[in-house]
Amino acid sequence: MKNTRLLFLIGVTAISAIMATVMLLNTPERFSPDNEQIGEYLVKSFSEDAVEEIRIKDSDNEVILKKKGIDWVVANRQDYPIDNPNEVQQLLKSLVQFKIGLEVRAEAKHYGQIGLLAPEDKEQAEAYQEERKKAGEDNPRDPRGLQISVTGSGQNKLVDVILGEEFGEVASRAPRGFVVRSSAQHPGIWKALGTLNRSTGEAESKSTDKRRGQLSSPASWLSYKFIEVEKIKSISLSAPSDKEFKGWTATRADENGDFSTGGLKEDEEMDTAGTGPFKSLFNKLRFEDVLDPEEAEQKKDSSKSRTAVITTFDGFTYTFEFAPVKEEKAGDDDGAPPPPSSNYIGTVKVEANLLKERPKKEGETPEDAENAEKLFKASQENLEYKLELEQVFSTRVYEFANFAISSLNKGRDEIVKKKEDPKENADANAAGTNPSATAVSPPVAIPPRPSATTPPIPVPPPKEGNE
Repeated sequence: MKNTRLLFLIGVTAISAIMATVMLLNTPERFSPDNEQIGEYLVKSFSEDAVEEIRIKDSDNEVILKKKGIDWVVANRQDYPIDNPNEVQQLLKSLVQFKIGLEVRAEAKHYGQIGLLAPEDKEQAEAYQEERKKAGEDNPRDPRGLQISVTGSGQNKLVDVILGEEFGEVASRAPRGFVVRSSAQHPGIWKALGTLNRSTGEAESKSTDKRRGQLSSPASWLSYKFIEVEKIKSISLSAPSDKEFKGWTATRADENGDFSTGGLKEDEEMDTAGTGPFKSLFNKLRFEDVLDPEEAEQKKDSSKSRTAVITTFDGFTYTFEFAPVKEEKAGDDDGAPPPPSSNYIGTVKVEANLLKERPKKEGETPEDAENAEKLFKASQENLEYKLELEQVFSTRVYEFANFAISSLNKGRDEIVKKKEDPKENADANAAGTNPSATAVSPPVAIPPRPSATTPPIPVPPPKEGNE
């Protein structure tokens, strides 16, 4: 009996061993992890000083950041300065802190499944999406990852990774990380533990005056610093290529005055609704992107170009040359919405004719004159510094949002209107035909409040059974 049980156990063990061997042999190699390097850093440590170039690329955009002296610039945006150097430090710090969690033995044919195709692998990505659609998936994801490469001196690759799917998004449950395809130092496919900001404007400073956008977008990295037009004295607008446009000049006598244009006819007056925005025009002007001059020339509609000359009470002169972006042709669909208002492409030239001496005031005492002289000198030094900073922007071509320019790009009929004839308005009001007149309803009669001597209203006691 005992021999029978023993033989039975031996048989079961043998069968189990055979089944386990078959299962292991049939397991795809890519799902057989190698745990020997768990806990090691995916990227060898390096200092920021050793970095010369950073490239960040996805399926839509690529940004190239380069070290220029001690500063960082966006190389594929005319070497324009970046907004916040701390964001570069944060990016590099995040990369060197990635730790290996698990090796995934995937081959090139599996990259689409785990979102690790290179950004330039467009054909493979489209083929993968078509396969998923045939399998019944309505909107298959783009299987291309985010590629980040960091290059040191001598074209030495310090980092070259493609980040795929993210895991552990709920921080309280499990370690967070990415499926990573690495080509430098630790080549292979890994589940790497670590985090990375996917957009700019998230590192350290929480200032609202920062660009925020995808990490791979060049415009997301550009510095926000730009001209600030203050204390406007006059504005002139002309159209060198548009003969139908009537140019105009609007001026004001002091910083708090209203703008007025010359050549008003007897039946014309200024439209303050149109000129009101001029008082704060461009005091916080921002741009959307920095363009290559040749690209900008092809992109803009030169037939609608405008030239605006703005002078200030401080002696500054800003000359803007701008034109709208060429409108895209509308689709054939009758029900398609109209295209959005286009942005503008433009340049700005900054000059200044600053006072050399302070205008003297009659009757001022020596003490008042001394204090005024010190204040004047400090003010002029600030203006000279402002001029030096803003003249740097004259070497670039910018793309501006429509709303940033629309308050300036107005025809004369948008800042001048016909005078209203008081007699005609009175007659129209009397006849009830004046569309601008508003009907006035008689006031609603409000009953007087009861005085303190008003007897209280008697309240009958509740009936029995309703308590």
